[in-house]
Amino acid sequence: MSGIALTNVVKRFGALTVIDKVNLSVAEGEFVVFVGPSGCGKSTLLRMIAGLEEITDGELQIGGARMNETAPARRGIAMVFQSYALYPHMSVERNLGFALETARLAGGEIKERVAKVARFLKIEHLLARRPAQLSGGQQQRVAIGRALVRSQKLFLFDEPLSNLDADLRMEMRVEIARIHRELKATTVYVTHDQLEAMTLADRIVVLKDGRISQVGTPMELYERPANKFVASFIGAPRMNFLAGTLANDAGGSRLEVLDVPHGLRNLGYEGEVSVGIRPEDLILGGGDIRLPATVQLVEPLGGEALVHARIGNGQSLVLKVQGKPDLKPNADITVGWLTSKAHIFGADDMALSAKGA
Repeated sequence: MSGIALTNVVKRFGALTVIDKVNLSVAEGEFVVFVGPSGCGKSTLLRMIAGLEEITDGELQIGGARMNETAPARRGIAMVFQSYALYPHMSVERNLGFALETARLAGGEIKERVAKVARFLKIEHLLARRPAQLSGGQQQRVAIGRALVRSQKLFLFDEPLSNLDADLRMEMRVEIARIHRELKATTVYVTHDQLEAMTLADRIVVLKDGRISQVGTPMELYERPANKFVASFIGAPRMNFLAGTLANDAGGSRLEVLDVPHGLRNLGYEGEVSVGIRPEDLILGGGDIRLPATVQLVEPLGGEALVHARIGNGQSLVLKVQGKPDLKPNADITVGWLTSKAHIFGADDMALSAKGA
């Protein structure tokens, strides 16, 4: 049993509350990713699960057993840190097997486990080398292998790819996904990179100021963000936001953006709103709602381009356009979107729904 349950978990440093009444369940075998901006509490929460930070209030259970007072070594976890923390004077083989040596396992069993993990991670040819002779990606594989060799059912990753370049990050994302798929171990993974979260997670936990903003599958958070913060954090480039007003007509609501009205089904809300549209949902020259705009910059990215434009009230928009649009700075264009693709947020930044308009 390796499921995790957090109930009203709090962490305080003196008068400062950094984790505020977090409630979360992680199912056995699930891959859950904590994301959020720097200082949101994601690494602190992970360290509380690991036992490296004390829990001020609330309860942590692992496999149905209370773990608040249990020492880290007795929680049945394996952890991979942002720093590889390899022993520089030891070979890769000894780095992999050192935890088993300290646990006083028989030499034959240690050698068998290390060889099995090395084959699994495709680093058999590196066993005689020392960390200084390895690339960043190879060192990270050794760090992961050191966790795998302990045969635990709960894995914790604290920003393990942040020290790698872009190509290696992509390679290691694929590797970590393969490891989880084959081992089916419960995994909690911390990152500030929402792309990592979207590609790896069964579910994502978005944190802000020590609280959970939303929990859901990657596509749930992308398609149905619960609030403006989640909408802006998930997706790249980030969601565009335009100021608008919402009023109720007979049998429906009327949304007005830059003096362009559009009817919606009744949303039960009146007043100022923020209208969110993802760059990939903006349409050049089409859509239900259309606004005149002026091109500011075109960023060609090969098979697609980012078009930066400005509408009449000075607000900026970014469009993601397929192909190679023939647009120049200062060109006049029309920008639109389908109402079904819009995300509408009230004054409290919570989402209303424009679906079914």
